[in-house]
Amino acid sequence: MIPEPQHLKDKLTANFEADKQAFHDSMAKVQKQIDATTAEVNKLRGELKTQTDEAKAKTMARVTELTKNLDAARKEQQAEIEERMKQLHKSIQSINAELKHAAAEGKAVAEAKAKAVREQYDSARHALAASLEAELVEWKARISAAYDGTTEKKAAATAAIQAKMADLQAKHEAAQKKVHALKQANEAAFGELHRGVLAAIAEIKTALQHAPADTTAASKGGTQPWKS
Repeated sequence: MIPEPQHLKDKLTANFEADKQAFHDSMAKVQKQIDATTAEVNKLRGELKTQTDEAKAKTMARVTELTKNLDAARKEQQAEIEERMKQLHKSIQSINAELKHAAAEGKAVAEAKAKAVREQYDSARHALAASLEAELVEWKARISAAYDGTTEKKAAATAAIQAKMADLQAKHEAAQKKVHALKQANEAAFGELHRGVLAAIAEIKTALQHAPADTTAASKGGTQPWKS
C-alpha cells in the first residue's frame, strides 16, 4: 500500500497539474486570438499608405473594430492572469500556515507543494508583465499610425502636432520603463508597480483618444494642440 503522505502528495500533484494545464490552455486560446488580430491590424495599417481616401475610410473602420477586439482580448488575458495570481497567492499563504504546524512526515509534502505553487506564481507574474509589454508595442504602433495620419495636414498645424507627438512618445517611454521595473520586481513590489503600469497605459490611451478631433482642428488652421 502506498504510504498516506505519498498518496496525498500524488493526489495534490495531479490536481495542481490539472489546474496548471487548464490555465495554460486558456492562455494559449486567447493568445492565438491576440496574435491573429494583431497580424491583421498590422497588415491593414501597411495597406493604408497606398490606398485612396475612400478605401482608407473602409480600412480604418476595420482597424478600429479590430483594435477594440484586441483590447478586449488583452483585458481578458490580463484579468485571467491576475485571478490566477490571486488564487496562487492564497495557496502560498495556506501552505505557509500548514508548514508551521506540519509534523515531520507531512513537511515534505507541504514543502514540495509550496515549491510548485511558487514556481507557478512566478510564471504568472512573468506572463502578466509580458502581456503588458506586448500591449505597449501595440500602443506604439497606434501612436505611429496617428502621426502618419497628420503628414498631409496644414503646415501651420505641424508644430502643434509634433509637440503632441513628443508628449505621446514621452508617455510611452515612461510606461516602458515602468514595465521594465515590473519585470525585475520581487513579489512585494509587484502589486504597486503593476498599478503604476496600468496608470501609465491609461495616460497614453486618453491622450491618443483626443488625437483625431484635435488633428482636424489643427488642420483647419487652429493652433490648438492635441489634448492630453
